[in-house]
Amino acid sequence: MITKIKKLYICYPSGNINAIVEDNIPKRDYSSVAERIINTYNKNKPVEDQVEQVAFIDKPTNKKAISSLSLSGNEFSGNAVLCLGTLKLKNKKEGKFQISGSKQILKIFKDDNGFINGKMPMFEFEGKINQTKEGYQIIPLQGITQILVFKNFDKNDLWLKNEAQKIIKNNGLEKSLAVVIDFINKENNIFKIKPYVYFRKGLVYELLRETACGSATTAIGIYLSFLTNKSIQYQKVVQPSGDSLYISVGKINNQFESYLSGKVKILYQGPFDLN
Repeated sequence: MITKIKKLYICYPSGNINAIVEDNIPKRDYSSVAERIINTYNKNKPVEDQVEQVAFIDKPTNKKAISSLSLSGNEFSGNAVLCLGTLKLKNKKEGKFQISGSKQILKIFKDDNGFINGKMPMFEFEGKINQTKEGYQIIPLQGITQILVFKNFDKNDLWLKNEAQKIIKNNGLEKSLAVVIDFINKENNIFKIKPYVYFRKGLVYELLRETACGSATTAIGIYLSFLTNKSIQYQKVVQPSGDSLYISVGKINNQFESYLSGKVKILYQGPFDLN
């Protein structure tokens, strides 16, 4: 049994604290190790300081990629992309990476303002955006399905979580790789979000309120680009943490190319004992 992680990073990409493991961990052990990291690290910590997801750096199978990252449930995460870029581009301006949940090699680069900019998986569709049975917009990103709910933003956490569970069950999404029910409020030209993510946390599926969600931010950008039939540049999306992420979307025919932008803090790096 693995009892110690030699190199663990705790990253804060505007919320949604990520634990990134750089040890050579067998893929079969990802879920169990992730669960133990979460349980050990989060013990006696307030909710806002807890790790929400765990990812593992491994060797890429594509020669064009300089590194690869796999989340414990093999889903996709925009926040994890920003974390990987921060860790791997310390001495480089840009690079290409493999990320779980995406079939594409994704470019990540640093700009002069200290932001990490990560390409999100290409989104392609024709015609109308599909809707849930309740009439909410569905943005089926690679590795994570987004459902945009432009109502009920001011309800309390328990009500929103129960509503998210109803939407997932009512639309038969219980076996999905990952789903986010994203409650959204627009003030002037700024969007605020309350995302609830359904994913495999360790060995079991859970529905949790996220403190930040890069994929939800991306989905909003794609939806805006679809509605206006225009490119989106650095659309500000305020996360539940109070910090912001930015999304840029370019539309070419039926394809949407998106870049998520934000700053990432490294809260800890070093060895970590597993209980």
